[in-house]
Amino acid sequence: MNGNCWLPNLEYYDYYDSWDEYQDTLYSIFKSDFIDSHSQFEGKQVNIRRHPIEYGKEEAFFHVTCQDYLKDGERVPDFRRCERIRWVRAFIENYKCDSTLCDECDGVKVWKMPYKSNYRVHMLLEEERYMVVVEPRENYCLLITAFYLEHDHTLRKKVKEYEANRDCV
Repeated sequence: MNGNCWLPNLEYYDYYDSWDEYQDTLYSIFKSDFIDSHSQFEGKQVNIRRHPIEYGKEEAFFHVTCQDYLKDGERVPDFRRCERIRWVRAFIENYKCDSTLCDECDGVKVWKMPYKSNYRVHMLLEEERYMVVVEPRENYCLLITAFYLEHDHTLRKKVKEYEANRDCV
């Protein structure tokens, strides 16, 4: 895993003395990547959902580090997401990577899916089982979420979504 030419190293919890120290480091990385500076997607600045702010951290931070397992709004840390905190910006900046450009991977699968009156762009690096979702708006793009696909059936479902929608990009 993580033999890809553009993916940053994982940020493992094992290297920290406490959850608070680990979360502070994760937030520092997130803040550097999405608050102190901005990436671009299709020529538009990528912004984050800031509100509600909880524990001094923006909503988007929790979307890329936590899972709402019970779908009740209660987010629980997801260590697979946390470890990949550096990958979110890397995906946005390297989504055009394909197998002809990179010997290390099969390329990022990119497709659009309708969402309300708009659409969302899904970016999946299948061999890493990781996905980032952004929503283009008129003047910017909004980071929606990023997550590790732990279950094989979920990965298969996303690949099927890609196959059905890849021509929509």
